[in-house]
Amino acid sequence: MWEYTTVTFNSLFDAEKTLKRKSDRVFEQYGKDGWELVNFQCVGAFGSMMVFVFKREKK
Repeated sequence: MWEYTTVTFNSLFDAEKTLKRKSDRVFEQYGKDGWELVNFQCVGAFGSMMVFVFKREKK
């Protein structure tokens, strides 16, 4: 069995470097807890929101 979680954050006014830093922080935090990225989307007008979907084996 798997469990899933979704992380979203505002990215409307982020430059490429800022967006990378924000994403890296999310990946580092969830990676430490055993989560694996399974999907991501940049949604909204002008890509104003980032959505990451993570999964890990249910304990």
